[in-house]
Amino acid sequence: MPINQLLKLKDLNINARLENLTSTVVNNDLLLSILVSLILIIVGVTFGYENNQKVPITHSKSVLYRLEPKNSLSFMSNWDGPIYINIAKHGYSQKSSANFFPLYPVLISIVNKVISSPLYSALIVAWASVVGAIYFYLRVVKSFFKIKDNITATKALLLFILFPSAVFLLATLTESLFAFLSLAAIYFAMKNRYILAGVFSMFATSTKPTGIFILILLGLILIENRLKLTKVFLSMLIGSVGILGYMAYLYIKYANPFEFIVTQNHHGWFQHLLIAQSRNLSPMNIIFLIPIVISVFYWWKRKKSFSIYSILFILIPLLGGQFGGFVRYALMAFPVFLMFYDYLRNRKLLYIIVLMLSTIGWSYILLQYAGGYIGG
Repeated sequence: MPINQLLKLKDLNINARLENLTSTVVNNDLLLSILVSLILIIVGVTFGYENNQKVPITHSKSVLYRLEPKNSLSFMSNWDGPIYINIAKHGYSQKSSANFFPLYPVLISIVNKVISSPLYSALIVAWASVVGAIYFYLRVVKSFFKIKDNITATKALLLFILFPSAVFLLATLTESLFAFLSLAAIYFAMKNRYILAGVFSMFATSTKPTGIFILILLGLILIENRLKLTKVFLSMLIGSVGILGYMAYLYIKYANPFEFIVTQNHHGWFQHLLIAQSRNLSPMNIIFLIPIVISVFYWWKRKKSFSIYSILFILIPLLGGQFGGFVRYALMAFPVFLMFYDYLRNRKLLYIIVLMLSTIGWSYILLQYAGGYIGG
């Protein structure tokens, strides 16, 4: 056979294998989640690193990770990141850290027994959780919108992972772990698998104070699905073990099970009840608040559980008296991204415009976080 024909057959064989590999990845939720996560992490780390080589970082050293000064990825652990790593290394040695819930530090500590670098340990937990968050977001989208193919589901996914504050999924913060656990709880609740929903919400309530919101949401979803109230109660009871366990620990250590609330008060929370008295209201906070407000009205007649869940996020600054960290909190308002997709899926041009604007915002916050200027 002529050489040129052999080369053509070889090219066809290679192309066929690439097509089969691509098809396998795209059609497999887990493989697709891993691929998307890797792309997101590589882009985020590369942009952040390159930015810090050219743009001066913040002069406020207190927000930077300094335990491993020669670690080239230290910019991925600013603001609250060093606190979680410190808890992982030394436990709750001070009352001031009681408002940082324990699951993420515990996981860091476990990985750190194998990986010598605390920073790498924290990033491994966070980045593995990104895979889980994307996996279950795809599952939630496909289940809720009755989508069968991952190409369409990925269009919905992009509105979540390229939301401006989704940058924090890549950092040594609780956002990726909480998103993974919460989305898993939501997915299993939608499928009436109430025990698994309760188990994942149990871990969510030991990750962030807003885990209680997930507990409420899964209860509402199960009620909407007409599950027996005894099963709803059991699921929520299981879910509450996480926060109740942490409260028991705080009682033993500090003689106050509500020490995490007291500590929040020391950081300026719960000192004012009117939103007008908030000290950290800014144009950026308003930009993130508006979609949540719209989500309340959008879902009210479509799915009340989503609407009520959105209301809970509006209550954070209303009752807390400030907008500190609201940009990060807003990322966990999942009905907002589902609303975006529901409205934009048949409006292709508007979808592209929104996604482009969101990506610009994502890039901006990434560079600001990497330089130590924005922490949420």
